[in-house]
Amino acid sequence: MTLEQIYFLAGIVSSVAVIASLIFVGFQLRHSANQQRIATAVGYYDIFRDHMKILSEAGMVDAFLRGLEHEGDAFEPADRTRLNVFYTMVTRGYQVMYYQARKNVFEADFWHYTQNHFRDHLASKYYQSFWKARRHHFPPDFRKLVDELIEAGPTAPLLNMSL
Repeated sequence: MTLEQIYFLAGIVSSVAVIASLIFVGFQLRHSANQQRIATAVGYYDIFRDHMKILSEAGMVDAFLRGLEHEGDAFEPADRTRLNVFYTMVTRGYQVMYYQARKNVFEADFWHYTQNHFRDHLASKYYQSFWKARRHHFPPDFRKLVDELIEAGPTAPLLNMSL
Protein backbone atom coordinates (compact mmCIF):
# COMPACT_ATOMS: atom_id res chain seq x y z
CA MET A 1 0.00 0.00 0.00
CA THR A 2 1.43 3.34 -1.01
CA LEU A 3 1.61 6.39 1.18
CA GLU A 4 -1.01 8.08 -1.01
CA GLN A 5 -3.45 5.18 -0.55
CA ILE A 6 -2.88 5.26 3.22
CA TYR A 7 -3.57 9.00 3.15
CA PHE A 8 -6.90 8.53 1.29
CA LEU A 9 -7.89 5.63 3.56
CA ALA A 10 -7.16 7.74 6.64
CA GLY A 11 -9.31 10.54 5.18
CA ILE A 12 -12.22 8.15 4.63
CA VAL A 13 -11.90 6.70 8.14
CA SER A 14 -11.76 10.16 9.71
CA SER A 15 -14.80 11.31 7.69
CA VAL A 16 -16.78 8.27 8.86
CA ALA A 17 -15.66 8.97 12.44
CA VAL A 18 -16.83 12.61 12.19
CA ILE A 19 -20.22 11.54 10.80
CA ALA A 20 -20.60 8.92 13.54
CA SER A 21 -19.74 11.45 16.24
CA LEU A 22 -22.26 13.96 14.82
CA ILE A 23 -24.96 11.29 14.86
CA PHE A 24 -24.04 10.50 18.47
CA VAL A 25 -24.19 14.20 19.41
CA GLY A 26 -27.63 14.42 17.77
CA PHE A 27 -28.90 11.53 19.87
CA GLN A 28 -27.42 13.10 22.99
CA LEU A 29 -29.08 16.45 22.25
CA ARG A 30 -32.45 14.78 21.70
CA HIS A 31 -32.05 12.84 24.95
CA SER A 32 -31.07 16.01 26.80
CA ALA A 33 -34.07 17.91 25.41
CA ASN A 34 -36.40 15.11 26.49
CA GLN A 35 -34.86 15.09 29.96
CA GLN A 36 -35.34 18.87 30.17
CA ARG A 37 -39.01 18.49 29.24
CA ILE A 38 -39.45 15.86 31.94
CA ALA A 39 -37.67 18.07 34.48
CA THR A 40 -39.94 20.95 33.54
CA ALA A 41 -43.04 18.83 34.06
CA VAL A 42 -41.69 17.71 37.44
CA GLY A 43 -40.95 21.36 38.27
CA TYR A 44 -44.54 22.26 37.47
CA TYR A 45 -45.73 19.49 39.76
CA ASP A 46 -43.41 20.79 42.52
CA ILE A 47 -44.83 24.30 42.13
CA PHE A 48 -48.38 22.96 42.21
CA ARG A 49 -47.64 20.76 45.26
CA ASP A 50 -46.11 23.72 47.13
CA HIS A 51 -49.21 25.82 46.41
CA MET A 52 -51.48 23.09 47.69
CA LYS A 53 -49.30 22.60 50.79
CA ILE A 54 -49.89 26.25 51.72
CA LEU A 55 -53.64 25.67 51.55
CA SER A 56 -53.26 23.00 54.25
CA GLU A 57 -52.12 25.62 56.77
CA ALA A 58 -54.64 26.67 59.40
CA GLY A 59 -57.24 29.03 58.05
CA MET A 60 -55.89 29.13 54.51
CA VAL A 61 -58.66 27.07 52.94
CA ASP A 62 -61.29 29.32 54.49
CA ALA A 63 -59.46 32.45 53.32
CA PHE A 64 -58.95 30.96 49.85
CA LEU A 65 -62.62 30.04 49.53
CA ARG A 66 -63.76 33.46 50.75
CA GLY A 67 -61.37 34.99 48.24
CA LEU A 68 -63.24 33.38 45.38
CA GLU A 69 -66.15 35.76 46.05
CA HIS A 70 -64.58 38.70 47.92
CA GLU A 71 -61.89 41.24 47.09
CA GLY A 72 -58.93 42.09 49.30
CA ASP A 73 -60.64 44.81 51.34
CA ALA A 74 -63.00 42.20 52.86
CA PHE A 75 -60.11 40.49 54.68
CA GLU A 76 -58.26 41.13 57.92
CA PRO A 77 -54.56 42.02 57.49
CA ALA A 78 -53.36 38.55 58.56
CA ASP A 79 -55.52 36.79 55.96
CA ARG A 80 -54.58 39.36 53.31
CA THR A 81 -50.93 38.68 54.04
CA ARG A 82 -51.41 34.91 53.79
CA LEU A 83 -53.33 35.20 50.53
CA ASN A 84 -50.84 37.71 49.10
CA VAL A 85 -47.96 35.33 49.84
CA PHE A 86 -49.92 32.44 48.34
CA TYR A 87 -50.85 34.33 45.19
CA THR A 88 -47.34 35.76 44.82
CA MET A 89 -45.99 32.20 44.86
CA VAL A 90 -48.67 31.02 42.42
CA THR A 91 -47.97 33.91 40.06
CA ARG A 92 -44.19 33.53 40.23
CA GLY A 93 -44.55 29.81 39.51
CA TYR A 94 -46.60 30.54 36.41
CA GLN A 95 -44.15 33.26 35.42
CA VAL A 96 -41.36 30.65 35.41
CA MET A 97 -43.55 28.38 33.28
CA TYR A 98 -44.30 31.28 30.92
CA TYR A 99 -40.60 31.93 30.30
CA GLN A 100 -39.94 28.24 29.79
CA ALA A 101 -42.81 28.13 27.28
CA ARG A 102 -41.32 31.09 25.40
CA LYS A 103 -38.03 29.20 25.15
CA ASN A 104 -39.85 26.09 23.88
CA VAL A 105 -38.60 24.03 26.81
CA PHE A 106 -41.74 21.91 26.61
CA GLU A 107 -44.56 21.17 24.19
CA ALA A 108 -47.18 23.80 23.38
CA ASP A 109 -50.07 21.67 24.64
CA PHE A 110 -48.42 21.39 28.07
CA TRP A 111 -48.32 25.19 28.28
CA HIS A 112 -51.89 25.48 26.96
CA TYR A 113 -53.30 23.24 29.70
CA THR A 114 -51.10 24.89 32.32
CA GLN A 115 -52.64 28.24 31.35
CA ASN A 116 -56.10 26.72 31.77
CA HIS A 117 -55.28 25.88 35.37
CA PHE A 118 -53.94 29.38 35.96
CA ARG A 119 -57.07 30.92 34.38
CA ASP A 120 -59.22 29.08 36.89
CA HIS A 121 -57.27 30.68 39.75
CA LEU A 122 -57.44 34.09 38.11
CA ALA A 123 -61.24 34.08 38.40
CA SER A 124 -60.89 34.58 42.17
CA LYS A 125 -62.07 38.07 43.13
CA TYR A 126 -59.25 38.19 45.68
CA TYR A 127 -56.69 37.28 43.04
CA GLN A 128 -57.96 40.03 40.77
CA SER A 129 -57.63 42.63 43.53
CA PHE A 130 -54.18 41.21 44.35
CA TRP A 131 -53.19 41.47 40.69
CA LYS A 132 -54.34 45.10 40.39
CA ALA A 133 -52.26 46.01 43.43
CA ARG A 134 -49.16 43.90 42.61
CA ARG A 135 -48.99 43.62 38.82
CA HIS A 136 -46.22 46.24 38.72
CA HIS A 137 -43.92 43.64 40.35
CA PHE A 138 -43.92 41.65 37.11
CA PRO A 139 -42.42 42.33 33.66
CA PRO A 140 -44.70 43.89 31.01
CA ASP A 141 -44.91 40.81 28.76
CA PHE A 142 -46.03 38.61 31.65
CA ARG A 143 -48.49 41.29 32.83
CA LYS A 144 -50.02 41.29 29.37
CA LEU A 145 -50.46 37.51 29.49
CA VAL A 146 -52.11 37.58 32.92
CA ASP A 147 -54.41 40.43 31.87
CA GLU A 148 -55.45 38.44 28.78
CA LEU A 149 -56.07 35.30 30.84
CA ILE A 150 -58.17 37.24 33.35
CA GLU A 151 -60.17 38.75 30.51
CA ALA A 152 -60.68 35.30 28.94
CA GLY A 153 -62.17 34.03 32.20
CA PRO A 154 -61.95 30.62 33.79
CA THR A 155 -62.13 27.38 31.85
CA ALA A 156 -64.51 26.12 34.55
CA PRO A 157 -65.54 27.28 38.01
CA LEU A 158 -62.68 26.36 40.35
CA LEU A 159 -64.80 24.17 42.61
CA ASN A 160 -67.06 22.71 39.93
CA MET A 161 -66.66 18.93 39.82
CA SER A 162 -69.30 18.14 37.21
CA LEU A 163 -68.60 17.80 33.52
